[in-house]
This record gives sequence, structure tokens and C-alpha cells, in this order.
Amino acid sequence: MPTRPTKKPKRAPVSADKRFRKISIGGDHGTPERWQHSGRTLEFTDNAGILACRATEEHILDVLALRRLIDSMQVQAALRFKADYHAASLSAHVTGSYSGASNARDFFHGEYERSDAQEAAYKRWRKAVHELGMNQNAVIATVCHDAPPAPRDLPALQNGLHKLAFVYRLTGRHHKNA
Repeated sequence: MPTRPTKKPKRAPVSADKRFRKISIGGDHGTPERWQHSGRTLEFTDNAGILACRATEEHILDVLALRRLIDSMQVQAALRFKADYHAASLSAHVTGSYSGASNARDFFHGEYERSDAQEAAYKRWRKAVHELGMNQNAVIATVCHDAPPAPRDLPALQNGLHKLAFVYRLTGRHHKNA
């Protein structure tokens, strides 16, 4: 009596299976190292129908939003505030010069000269800082310097981000605690 060959049981797919690790077709997703500390998501870009791969945790704001400590409007306001901070060239710079013609008195020469666009961004940023009031330390540390907020600073951060949403006209009214 001939024996029938045994069939292998069908195995359920697992995430370690290489077939399931393929990234969607097309588009540049960067190096694998780009994604080792964060998840990724596909989002629509400004161009209709085009998807872009985005890290889910690019900034401390993304981590706070994923934990539902701040909402999407607060994230948008914070990113506008940070964009003004960088556009005004307020972030620390490390520069060097190999020119033998420069001297010590020239070192800070360019620091105090801003272009018109930088000056406009600086004025928007200073206006926003003024509107933050008592919340400015928590907001500046988290948004501009990427420092995670201490638990005691979280209410000040949330309140400050609501005020920023009003300053940047992302909402029509102040938050009830503002």
C-alpha cells in the first residue's frame, strides 16, 4: 500500500516573514537607519494623490500627540512657532572661518544683521512669546529646544499651545483656561 506524502500545514503569516516587510512600491524611504527609532506612516502631500513616508516621531511634539497629551491644532501651532524660531536664526550656530583676514572683532559681526525675512520671523516669534506670558518657558523649552516637558510643566505647555493657536489664527477663540 503506497503512502501518501504528508502535506505541510499552512502556516499563518508572521511579521518576521520577509514577504510582509516590503515597503510600498515607489518613493524614497531613505536609509533603514532613518526608521530604527520611530514608526512610519504614509501621508498625502500637498500634491494630490502623492504619498510620502513620514516618521511618526520626528519631534517631541509627535510623541506628545501620540500619547494624546496635545491635539493636532496644538501641534500645528507649535510647528509654526518653531518655524519662526528657525527662520529668525535664533537657534545656536556653530561656525568657523579659515580666513586669515578675519579677526576677533569680526567674530560676532554677522550675528546682529538679519535679512528682512529673518526680521519679520523674529517679530512674529517675539509677539508669540509675549502672548504666552507665564507659559513661555515650558513652550520654548519643548518646541524650540526639543526638550521633553516635565510632568509639572505639561499644563503650562498645553495652555501655551492653545494661546499659540490663537496667535497664529488656527482657532477663533482663546482656550477656556487661557
